[in-house]
Amino acid sequence: MRKIILVLLLLVAFNTNAQQRKNCVTTVVEKVSDYKVKVIRKNTCGNTTVIKIQTYLKKDWEALQKKRKLRKRRTK
Repeated sequence: MRKIILVLLLLVAFNTNAQQRKNCVTTVVEKVSDYKVKVIRKNTCGNTTVIKIQTYLKKDWEALQKKRKLRKRRTK
């Protein structure tokens, strides 16, 4: 009985440890002008670091953020 409980505890511990995600993508938002935003995404996953720079209209960026929040709420 003890061995079964020990095995179950180890399985649960390994499972929760495997589900932890490494946050390796950082996003920095800078205001360029009253209506433009510069977004810098830095991806440090893997062997190389990838830096992606994009400019959005402020209205478009806010719309993207709103869609992402709604998507996260639906999946939970």
